Amino acid sequence: MIRPSTTAPAAAAGLRRRAIPAWLPPMLATLSEELPISGKWVYEPKLDGVRALIYVSPGSVRIYSRNRKPLNDAYPELVEALSGSVNGEAVLDGEIIAFDEKRGITSFARLQQRMQLRDPVRARRSQVAVYLYLFDCMYFDGLDLTGLPLLERKAVLQDVVTFDDVLRLSRYKTTGAAAMLRKACAREEEGIMAKRADSRYVSARSADWLKIKCLRRQELVIGGYTAPQGSRERLGALLVGHYAPWQGSGQALRYAGKVGTGYDRRTLELLHTLLAPLHRTTSPFLEGPKPAGEIQWVSPELVAEIGFSEWTSAGLLRHPRFLGLRDDKPARDVRRES
Repeated sequence: MIRPSTTAPAAAAGLRRRAIPAWLPPMLATLSEELPISGKWVYEPKLDGVRALIYVSPGSVRIYSRNRKPLNDAYPELVEALSGSVNGEAVLDGEIIAFDEKRGITSFARLQQRMQLRDPVRARRSQVAVYLYLFDCMYFDGLDLTGLPLLERKAVLQDVVTFDDVLRLSRYKTTGAAAMLRKACAREEEGIMAKRADSRYVSARSADWLKIKCLRRQELVIGGYTAPQGSRERLGALLVGHYAPWQGSGQALRYAGKVGTGYDRRTLELLHTLLAPLHRTTSPFLEGPKPAGEIQWVSPELVAEIGFSEWTSAGLLRHPRFLGLRDDKPARDVRRES
């Protein structure tokens, strides 16, 4: 049941009953280097995982990535948990994560071992425990909640989901953001989220939701790789880039640098397997700087998460490190964040 405290705001907002949509694109946050200084905000941990949109109806649970890829087979234990824990029809927003067991923080690298699996049996046998942290509720029992303020939606979320060890509520604070960010950075976590307390849910990138990161991170498209050297096998460094305006209209892939660290043997094997079918003879990048040596170009289809210290004046990454592959964002949508 929706709490009595939420019914008045719902009526005031003029919300209508609507069938659950087949797809509701997620609300996306804007990158910020500073905490907000005015207005009412809520602050949440920035979880290092995969965004998940959950659709629950009688006898059905569907989990999708942010670009609408079905995830049920990758995370069968989450489907099972959700099927008995949501008290009605709902559309929920959250993040699937795995923990670095030694450090007790979320680990995108560890989640990588599950992200590539689409067989429910293999997924359960992977020995990588996953959890779903929920932070928003956009529909409930035919009522469109996207017009409600964020804090009202969070109140509904707490009512409609029975949380347990696998399904977790993303906790938030309304004060102490600076201390929260310092603690996150000291623990080598990704950062924090700042969201306007009265923000409506919009299916677009919005400055009402901000992401403040401890380490700069950027999704980039793989356009090639260099030959391995020394004892390394399969590949040397990935050549990455992002799409940018070109010739007044359209987008073209702009080279952003080579990434030579962050790989283990298992990652190198996976990258080689995925990149081999994408080999091509010409560069997918705009004319510009490129590394010397033997290069294998690939069609720009795979997206990697890269950590780095800063952008140079030439638009290249400084001190880049490979963090993992992402399959929840199309390569053509990758832009340089600023």
